[in-house]
Amino acid sequence: MMMRLLLFTLLYSVFLFLGCKTTQETASTMIEAEFDHRMLDTLMVVASKEDPKYDVPDYRASATRKHDLLHTRLDVKFDWAKQYVLGLATLQLKPLFYATDSLILDAKVFDIHSVQVDGKELSYDYDQYKLRIDLGKTYTREDLIEIEINYTAKPNEGPSGGSQAITSDKGLFFINPTRENKFKPQQIWTQGETENSSRWFPTIDKPNERCTQEVYITVEDRFQTLSNGLLLNSTKNNDGTRTDYWKQEKPHAPYLFMLGIGEYAIVKDTWKDMELMYYVEPEYEAHAKSIFNHTPEMLTFFSGILDYPYPWDKYAQIVCRDYVSGAMENTGAVVFGDFVQQTTRELLDGNNDDIVAHEMFHHWFGDLVTCESWSNLTLNEGFATYSEYLWQEYKYGHEAAERKRIEDLNGYLMTANRGGTRDLIDFEYKDKEDMFDGHSYNKGGLIVHMLRNLVGDEAFYASLNRYLTRNEYTDVEAHELRLAFEDVTGMDLNWFFNQWFFDQGHPILDVSYTYDAQAKAYYIDVEQTQDAEDNVPVFQLPVNAALYYANGDKEYVALEMNQRKQRFTIDLEESKVPEIVVFDGQHDLLAVIREERTYEEYVQLYKLSDEYGDKFKALSNLKGRAAGYEITKLAAQNPSDEMRLIAAQNLVSDKDIPMLRQLALNDSNSKVRVTALKKVKDPELALQVLSSDKSYRVIAEALSIVNDNDPEEAVRQAEILTREYHKPLIGVIGDILASSGDLGHLDYFEENINSVGMYAFFNYMNHFSKLARTAGPDRMLQTAAVLRNVAAEDSNSYFKKYSAANTIKSLMSELDSRKVSDAATTKAINEMSIYLSKVINTSTDERLREAFSEYIEMP
Repeated sequence: MMMRLLLFTLLYSVFLFLGCKTTQETASTMIEAEFDHRMLDTLMVVASKEDPKYDVPDYRASATRKHDLLHTRLDVKFDWAKQYVLGLATLQLKPLFYATDSLILDAKVFDIHSVQVDGKELSYDYDQYKLRIDLGKTYTREDLIEIEINYTAKPNEGPSGGSQAITSDKGLFFINPTRENKFKPQQIWTQGETENSSRWFPTIDKPNERCTQEVYITVEDRFQTLSNGLLLNSTKNNDGTRTDYWKQEKPHAPYLFMLGIGEYAIVKDTWKDMELMYYVEPEYEAHAKSIFNHTPEMLTFFSGILDYPYPWDKYAQIVCRDYVSGAMENTGAVVFGDFVQQTTRELLDGNNDDIVAHEMFHHWFGDLVTCESWSNLTLNEGFATYSEYLWQEYKYGHEAAERKRIEDLNGYLMTANRGGTRDLIDFEYKDKEDMFDGHSYNKGGLIVHMLRNLVGDEAFYASLNRYLTRNEYTDVEAHELRLAFEDVTGMDLNWFFNQWFFDQGHPILDVSYTYDAQAKAYYIDVEQTQDAEDNVPVFQLPVNAALYYANGDKEYVALEMNQRKQRFTIDLEESKVPEIVVFDGQHDLLAVIREERTYEEYVQLYKLSDEYGDKFKALSNLKGRAAGYEITKLAAQNPSDEMRLIAAQNLVSDKDIPMLRQLALNDSNSKVRVTALKKVKDPELALQVLSSDKSYRVIAEALSIVNDNDPEEAVRQAEILTREYHKPLIGVIGDILASSGDLGHLDYFEENINSVGMYAFFNYMNHFSKLARTAGPDRMLQTAAVLRNVAAEDSNSYFKKYSAANTIKSLMSELDSRKVSDAATTKAINEMSIYLSKVINTSTDERLREAFSEYIEMP
């Protein structure tokens, strides 16, 4: 699953405001942070008159397997009005080892109509979560059991919650089921991770289970369908429906089962002899290959470096409305949130490469070889996160990959700073959903990068191939990864895995450099300062120091840090003295590195180093310094987008305006143009850009600048833009229209509320609320009716529902604060109270009910 933190990162500050759990947005700049990691001294003996009391810590064991699930056959239809799944499941399984006369299946909020073996009814006990079946006789591991269950699944009934990564656990979602919302397509899609496939079919819903599958899907003939495996047959029925038969013959975990149903345009592509399919809404049909750009090339690249061809029988990618996560790696049928669905013009501001790569790499790391428990989640997510680095490195170069690595490092550091650290392989988590965080993803990927640099590229890829081939179509724990690397390299890597996978934290290094001309030596003094006062064991850190010379030469010196404080001595040749030395010269370490340098040294670092991290640090520290001005001007002409972006951020004086204007008008990168435009803040330049630039990102910034200087002109420009496709601009246009104070613009907000994505929704609602609160009671009530529909729509995310409900509440507060008791105001407040109470009382989302608990008892 992609969290890149496209999901669990982007909303951190917003959800802090709302009092909900999520994760901080990944930063794009390097940060330094200090952390307090406490460890219990298990050797301490304390005298006491009373017997000490010990609590056994929770241990999140892998699920005990009593049965081996071999095959699942599903026949499903749908009651759209009730939002039910009408299913017939046939499961083939055997006792794993021990003989048994019973079976326990996961089946959450079902009506069970019958349970049979060979046409014989079986007795069972069902508590709405576990289906306990009396098999009627004892079966041994030599016996095949084929059990048939007729059921109705009710994913919208029963308790519903969610987590940072997956905002709802309903498992199967009906989007606009009664077609009341004319702005939304009608869809059904599933989200099985973590253990929510059992919300729509009975199974053994654990990651260490796996089976083959076949699914018969009956829908109205106007719908397209998607599931795992190949579409083997499609039969039109006499009642206007069609039954599609999908079959996957290779086993995978139940959480990877998927359904996708809707009125899609299917754009087909090929890779070698395999079919690729891109499911998009019809208006995006012409843009589908841009949305999923590089898919064939990625399949070739990943298959090549792993020396393991893509293992599944097709590769489909589908866009789903109101999706509850970023994306999901369902085997051969990847689901993406609708934020990836953009026009080719929109994609000028950034492609979907990272998220497409992430989900594709899961088909080896997660789908082919699956973590046996959620404690081992990083074996799925750490590798998928690192695939983004690998793709960036291959396609766009080392500098682009390093920027990605720094973003991932900062995402992890912010997670650690706010929420503390934990073992990467965590057997003591409070909730399995907590594993989807900056540790499993970001830190896991960074550790894979260190492992690669420790053993070298050839051994790294050979070890990954050994891991995949040895464990294909099975579940694994972290030691199986270690053993694969040890078998290939001949190294004992227990120290590395114990330090990085089975312990917590990261090193914080204070580094200083000294040149001793008399001794012809360079000294590097390093101190690990993380929890030094508690004598926490130090990290063992192999590292390559880089030495840069005035003539452009560079050399690396291998060092090994294994003490709290350590001095490294690098003996120099008589006539060869480095201009600058960098301790972590290849930027391999997952560490906070603090070092003091003069401005002149930063100038040399920028000039001589070819590492993105060094140049970034140099430019950042030279910002506003006379010593760095010439370097900044050079960087503004650098072929690297990243260097020009940092340079544009550093140009601050009036004499820089001509250069910034040129960057704003002519730079090839929209981020650079936006940064330069912000610095110049010239409304005439902004108007020029509005008429010439194709980037929505740049147009949005230009509109904001015009609005700051001439709000009436901004409204005129905004109205011009609304006459054509302008979805990426809805947020900034909303800001402009709200600031105008013209209540006529409330219609715009109401008409476009369904076009705003989850990430932009918070700001959009702020602008909407700002304008609506200036209206009279009747108009406010009209707005509240629109918001009620958003809050009450089951398929909307919790975030959208909360924001809409909270805005209704703010309108009530505004009317109440006016201290006016006329009939219209009283009526509006009362009607809004009824709206809100009905939304809360009918919601199955416990978080929403808790947030507005004062309305639950209202009639």
